[in-house]
Amino acid sequence: MVRPQIAAGEVGSIDVQQLASGRYRARGTSRDDSGARHRHAVTADTRDEAIAEIHRQSRAMATGGAGALSPSNTVADAVELWLSQVLTRAKAGSLSYSTYESYETTARVIIVPRCGGVRLDHLTVGRCDRILQRILEEETISKARRARAVLSLVCGYAVRDDALLQNPVRDVQRLPMSPRKESALTPAQITAIRGLMQVWRLTRDDGPRPNYRALIDGMDIMIGTSLRVGECIGLRRCDVDITTLPPTLIVSGTIVSTKAQGTHRKNSPKRSRQRRSIALPSMAAAAVRRRLALAEQDPEAFLFPTRTGRSLSVSNYERLLRAFVEDVRGGLVELGVDVDEYTTHIYRRTAATLIERAAGITLASRLLGHANEQTTRNSYVVTADVVDPVTAEILDEVLGE
Repeated sequence: MVRPQIAAGEVGSIDVQQLASGRYRARGTSRDDSGARHRHAVTADTRDEAIAEIHRQSRAMATGGAGALSPSNTVADAVELWLSQVLTRAKAGSLSYSTYESYETTARVIIVPRCGGVRLDHLTVGRCDRILQRILEEETISKARRARAVLSLVCGYAVRDDALLQNPVRDVQRLPMSPRKESALTPAQITAIRGLMQVWRLTRDDGPRPNYRALIDGMDIMIGTSLRVGECIGLRRCDVDITTLPPTLIVSGTIVSTKAQGTHRKNSPKRSRQRRSIALPSMAAAAVRRRLALAEQDPEAFLFPTRTGRSLSVSNYERLLRAFVEDVRGGLVELGVDVDEYTTHIYRRTAATLIERAAGITLASRLLGHANEQTTRNSYVVTADVVDPVTAEILDEVLGE
């Protein structure tokens, strides 16, 4: 009778002998995925350890063998192995370091303290749901949503490593969305805010005057182009062209800060597909000309540099804006500005809202670089409270009244 062939990743009969030293030697044969035979010989302190090592070596010869995780491993074990893969992707350039650091922070600060000791085979849909609901109750909506996203990625890794049969996070109940920000600036408010920036701390004697001009120029460029703050302060001399009619700029990069790389310019926008050329309205073109007059002549020179010529960081620009908002809070309130929502993001929302009301959602979405118009509508466009009166005219014409 023909002996059945050993399957890939499995081991045949194992011969174990005790040596004169008291240790045990085990020998066995396995096959890899190609069908090639491999002989294994190991020595261990006990019989069981010798047999276990033979099985481990045979599994390593085939992709069908066991992965690094098992159902008895904990969530913390899975997080550690998953993050090592994410870091490898970041080093290879297929993932940004800022994304890796965001995942790592969420895992270390939120997930592991909450459920790091839970075994994977105990991680049911119900348990995942209760974990996330507790985070939602005790923390914030944004933290709960980040935890859900990262925990789902970790469980997806465990599924691929055969430690879970399915991803339990996929079936938990949906978490609520963060309250939508509804503030956008009107043209009159923009003009008044520009005036407040021009006189900000003009008469105070407590140190040098802040860089109010960077605030004004940044606001005019961001509102005029819908750029994010990192994309705006990442502009270089070579990214703008004021010789054309109208002047244009190319959104080709953004400023990011990571622990591993520090503050630097990433040579693509937030999404690589969002690279685009934008025509400049008059106020943005004037701001670009002012920045060019202050910038070095090097084509790579930043339009918003530090004193050493390096790029300004996003955190420093936002810190400057927060200081302005705190100092002139009363004046902003008088203008009808929602001070609590006044960040650099309000400029992008303002641009989207103004364009959508004048020319429709499609053009607003293209200006912002979105692939999906629904993203623009849900997160950036402030819906008008008054319905266009043209609806009455249309119904009168149809109904004949």
